[in-house]
Amino acid sequence: MKRFFLGAVAIGLLAVSAFVLAPSRTVKAEDFESLKSGAVKWKVIDYNRIQTHPARIPFKIPGGIGFDFLNTPDTALLGTSHPSYRGDLLGDLSGKSVSADVGVTVTPLTQFTYFGEGTPDNPCVRAANVRLYFQTDTGGKFQETDYWWSNPMSVDLQTLAASQPGSLSIDADISDGSQWTDYFGHRGDDPLYAAAFQAATKDVQFIGLSFGGGCFFENGVGIAPGTGNGYFRLMDFTVSPTAP
Repeated sequence: MKRFFLGAVAIGLLAVSAFVLAPSRTVKAEDFESLKSGAVKWKVIDYNRIQTHPARIPFKIPGGIGFDFLNTPDTALLGTSHPSYRGDLLGDLSGKSVSADVGVTVTPLTQFTYFGEGTPDNPCVRAANVRLYFQTDTGGKFQETDYWWSNPMSVDLQTLAASQPGSLSIDADISDGSQWTDYFGHRGDDPLYAAAFQAATKDVQFIGLSFGGGCFFENGVGIAPGTGNGYFRLMDFTVSPTAP
């Protein structure tokens, strides 16, 4: 799977069908405390996978779901477009806030890395990190405003490692364009992009978390070979009405 670096962030990869409007209530993702039998409703998207389909299915852990970090900096997204979330986590999220409780479980001395670290193509020094992400309908001609990342709301993976076995929260108001930037790094409250941002919030078709580092938000992360191993944890994902 090819990586794209156009502007401040890298492009999201999934496109799904349209969803119905969301009610004004607090909605959590799957009850991670009491997961039902069968596969979970989330997917991990990696670059450069040999398999025809680029997705992995997270595994169940006590109180959450998780996925193993690779020893290559290729993991880009953890998210959902599952039809059962229509009208809840997906659809019209205008006037809503989103929060995720995240953590990692890794061996001592584990060091995270990201694609392009230390190269001229990615000269920024921000460490490997995770942030919130959503996208709207991407089925037509490319539009930069189909993809939105929480900015600056994010957390470094090394900070999560230092916080284990606990988790930390990432929160952002989907109705506040100043908290989000698009594919080319334009803010959602910029007068030139505000209308497109608001339209995207009314038709969210994929939502979750994005992994990147340096200058980019979705260029992929992993564990530096030889430093350790471990997995990422998603303990809660909630969409709720924005407080007045």
